[in-house]
Amino acid sequence: MKQPVIQSQSSAARVSVLVTSLTFFALFSEGYDMGVLGAVLPTMLSDPSWHLAPGVAGLIASAVLVGMFFGGYIFGVVGDRFGRKPTFLACLTLFSAASGLAALAPNPAVFAVLRGLAGIGIGGVVPLAAALTYEYAPPGRQSRQFALMYTGYSLGIFASALISFLLVREHGWRIVVGIGLVPLLVVPLAAWLLPESLSYLVCSKQVQRAEVLAKKLGLAVPVEVDLGASKVSPGLRALFARDKLAATIGFWLCTFFAMILVYGLNTWLPQIMRNAGYDLGPSIMFLGAFALASSLGGGLLGMAADRFGRVPVIITGYICGAFAIAMLSHVWPLPVTYILTAVAGVGSVAVSTIMTGYLAHFFPPELRSTAVGICVSFSRFGAMSGPLIGGFIAEYKLPFEWNFVVFSVAAVAAALSILIVPRREAISSLSGRTVSVHQSRLDKAIS
Repeated sequence: MKQPVIQSQSSAARVSVLVTSLTFFALFSEGYDMGVLGAVLPTMLSDPSWHLAPGVAGLIASAVLVGMFFGGYIFGVVGDRFGRKPTFLACLTLFSAASGLAALAPNPAVFAVLRGLAGIGIGGVVPLAAALTYEYAPPGRQSRQFALMYTGYSLGIFASALISFLLVREHGWRIVVGIGLVPLLVVPLAAWLLPESLSYLVCSKQVQRAEVLAKKLGLAVPVEVDLGASKVSPGLRALFARDKLAATIGFWLCTFFAMILVYGLNTWLPQIMRNAGYDLGPSIMFLGAFALASSLGGGLLGMAADRFGRVPVIITGYICGAFAIAMLSHVWPLPVTYILTAVAGVGSVAVSTIMTGYLAHFFPPELRSTAVGICVSFSRFGAMSGPLIGGFIAEYKLPFEWNFVVFSVAAVAAALSILIVPRREAISSLSGRTVSVHQSRLDKAIS
């Protein structure tokens, strides 16, 4: 009897490059969409046809976060039930179309509705991209591939700022927002090139289809999946089963505190540094150093996680971030401040990328996008809390140092929360048992 083939390193690398490139582009597009509002908001506030009040602008900014809350939950579950590839394509189409059409909005209300619809699609992209990227990463390189994919988000934010800088003065804010339609051009290419998740096909008992796809890709059919031992469907209840309760709580708390840290600093860092006594130019550049370091640091942390383990890197990263943020409460020479800001970026955004990769790794294939999607949805409460905390400190004119104290405490809390997650490689299946795909079917796939 033939033995199952093991995927070659060349096949794994080839497919991984393809999948990671497409998911990277999706995260880049998402980053552009998330960053574009902040980039054009000053111009929108001065638009004489809208008379946009700051309070209304805040509601518009919140619309995308509300959409992301629902999108992460809905599409994470839908992806595990009906297929990750079609759901991923639907999310990419939805947020690209809604984002681009917002450029034609006749009033702030329509703009907010379209931003909310875009948020629903954005919320679904992350869990599906996470599941696909992780599954198709070469063995031993999952963390670095995941981090590489996630750098697209930070680079997309940077691109939105750069394009706004180049175009908004002469052409207005609508063209900058309208560029959000560009990803629609890539959807047909992604539909042609992106493979479906092999794990999803096997878990949904489409083994013959999985064999055909695996043979085409030069990979092996996943064999350690449960084909019938459990009838639990992907959803919230599955994540709170007794054997997953501690992991779910740990990841939820970690992402909640991480999003307080990430969104709080992203929103308020320039103003905080202005309050600390720095000039406007350096204050804005601190945010640039924060974003660039988080993008570059993700790859380095990914390599470290593959070599030394995810949990030690996550804990060390958050603790280093907490230290750097706390040190920013003092006024240092400008080069030192830039270095501390860069470390804060790595110890917040970059390490959160590794943590999300660990989440995708920990749960079984049949729950992977569900677990990431629902966890990311819950983390939106932290994403909304971070800017509110910074606003509260500014509103009541509290010392600027309080910002750094609060955000450093959030980083420490994130590090401690990951310790709640049981220390094991991964839950192999919904019931904790594994079975192999029938040998004759594997023989057909390799004959």
